Amino acid sequence: MPTPTVIGDIRLKWLALGGPSSFLGQPLTDELTTPDQVGRFNHFQGGSIYWTPSTKAHEVHGAIRDKWSSMGWERSFLGYPLTDESVTPDGVGRFNHFQGGSIYWTPAIGAHEIHGAIRDKWASMGWERSFLGYPVSDEEAGPGGSRISRFEHGSISWTSSGGAVTSMPAGEIVHQHATIATPDWLPAGGWVDIVVNKRGDFTFAGHMHNSGFPNIHFTLALVLMTPSGVGYGFARDHGLDGTVTVFGRNRDDDWTDTGNNAQISGNWAQVAQSTLHWRLAAHDTLTRGVQGLVEDLVKEAATQLGKAGIAALIALI
Repeated sequence: MPTPTVIGDIRLKWLALGGPSSFLGQPLTDELTTPDQVGRFNHFQGGSIYWTPSTKAHEVHGAIRDKWSSMGWERSFLGYPLTDESVTPDGVGRFNHFQGGSIYWTPAIGAHEIHGAIRDKWASMGWERSFLGYPVSDEEAGPGGSRISRFEHGSISWTSSGGAVTSMPAGEIVHQHATIATPDWLPAGGWVDIVVNKRGDFTFAGHMHNSGFPNIHFTLALVLMTPSGVGYGFARDHGLDGTVTVFGRNRDDDWTDTGNNAQISGNWAQVAQSTLHWRLAAHDTLTRGVQGLVEDLVKEAATQLGKAGIAALIALI
C-alpha cells in the first residue's frame, strides 16, 4: 500500500513535532476533509492533527483525543482544537483548549471536559491551581435546570438567575467578596474575591480600574480578621494608566493568585468566623507601604474586637 500523504500546514505541524520519530508516528490516512466541510485532518499512529483556516493546525492525542472523539470530534460543542496538548502549570496534568471549552486530564482522574460559564469561573479562580483542583466530571445537568461540574475538592454550579457559584462541604470554605469604592480623590475602584478553605488553600482574585486623568499607583490591602484578633492579609500593589497616557494605555488590572498557607489550616476554627476588611490608598513606596497598610488595617479591626492585633501577610502580588 502507498504511504498516506501529509501536506500543507498539517505536514508543517507534523514535522515541527518530529515527523515519523515523534509520538504521532506515521500517518494512517491521507489529508481528509472534516464532515462539517470546514477543516482538514490526518490521523497518525499516535494521534491526529486538525486544521481550519481560523484555528490553524493543532495535534490531539491520547486520552484527551479519546474524550474528544467520544463527544463527536469537531461536531461536538467543543469544536476544533486551539492548542496542542500541553502540560498544566502544576506539572501534574495535560490539557487541550478548544473553540468551545477545554479537556483536562490527569493520570489519577482521567479526561473531563469543562466549558461555558463554569469554565470561566474556574479559570478566574486559577484553573487547577485553585483550591478546587482538577475536574472529576464533565458538566452535568443539575436540579431545576442548573448545570454542575465536580472537582477534586468541591464543585461549581450554574443557574440562569445566579450564574456560576463555587461550593464545598459546609464549614470547609470561606468566600468573601468586596466592592472597592473610590476613596477621597483617588479615581480607582473595582472588586476583590478571597476564598480560603480548611486545607489552607487560598484564591485571591480581583479587578481594578482607573477612571481618571492621572496615572495611579495603588495599594490595596485586605484582611480576613478572626474573632481572636489574628488577621490574615492579602495585598495588591500595581499601577494603572489614566487618560493622560496616550501610548501603552492599561487602565485595568486583573489578577488571580493561588497558594496554600499552613497558618490558615492551623487556625481554621477562627478563620471560618473571619470577616473581611479592606483599605485602598496611593503610595510612593512599595513593599513597606503594603506591609504598613496591612498592619494598620489589622490594628483597626482588632481594636473593634477589643483584641491585640497580629498580622500575617498571606499574599502580596
